[in-house]
Amino acid sequence: MRKPTGQMQELTQKKLDEYNELYDWSYNDMCDFIESYGEEAFVEHYDTYYRLCDDYSMELVDNFANYFDIDTIPNFEDMYQGQHETGANFAENICVELGYIKDLPHWVAVDWEKTWEDALSNDYVEIDCNMSDYTYGHIFSNSY
Repeated sequence: MRKPTGQMQELTQKKLDEYNELYDWSYNDMCDFIESYGEEAFVEHYDTYYRLCDDYSMELVDNFANYFDIDTIPNFEDMYQGQHETGANFAENICVELGYIKDLPHWVAVDWEKTWEDALSNDYVEIDCNMSDYTYGHIFSNSY
């Protein structure tokens, strides 16, 4: 059960009121965040979290925070490598972008799935979402 705002720490109450007054952010949404991640995370990260949810989607940001940690939220955009259809598609794109595939004849087949699985999936993670228009293939670097 959710803790009443009157029982929260003074700094948390101050931030709740400040965000509601300045940005008209919903008390219920902020309290849902506190229930999921805690008061300390709210004070430290809610403004960044809210902006990321607005720019990407709440589901993606929550899945990111649950996979890594809420304290990783400030690194979200540095870690985000974009949306790709699959890990294999990401492998192909990154190899092309880095110039590894320059003059490869069209008849040569590269196993991009194997490249993803064997070479890249340890350094990157694919986070999927179920409830938004952008449902699959959100790739994040494991390094931050």
